[in-house]
Amino acid sequence: MIVFLLAGVAAGTASALYLAYNYQPILLNGTIHAAIFASGLVAMLFAKRLTTKAAGWYLAGALPVHLAIHFVVVRDLAQLTGTSHILLNFLSFP
Repeated sequence: MIVFLLAGVAAGTASALYLAYNYQPILLNGTIHAAIFASGLVAMLFAKRLTTKAAGWYLAGALPVHLAIHFVVVRDLAQLTGTSHILLNFLSFP
C-alpha cells in the first residue's frame, strides 16, 4: 500500500506544480491539472488494481501535498474556493 501512497504524493506534487508554473488560461490548465491528479487512479483502473483501499491510500498521499503546494506555492486556493482576497487581507489586520 506504500506504493499507492507514494504515487499519490507524486501525482499531487506534479499537478499542483504544473498549475503553479502554467497558470493561464485557467480552463485548459485546470483540466490538465485535474487529469494529472487523477492519473494514478486511472492507471490503477487499467491495471485492475483499483480498490477502495488503494484509492484511499492514493488520495491520502495526494491531497495533503497537493493542498499544501496550493497554499504555499500557487497561493490561489482561497480564490478557487470563492473567498475574496480583500476579505482575507481584512481579517489579517490587527
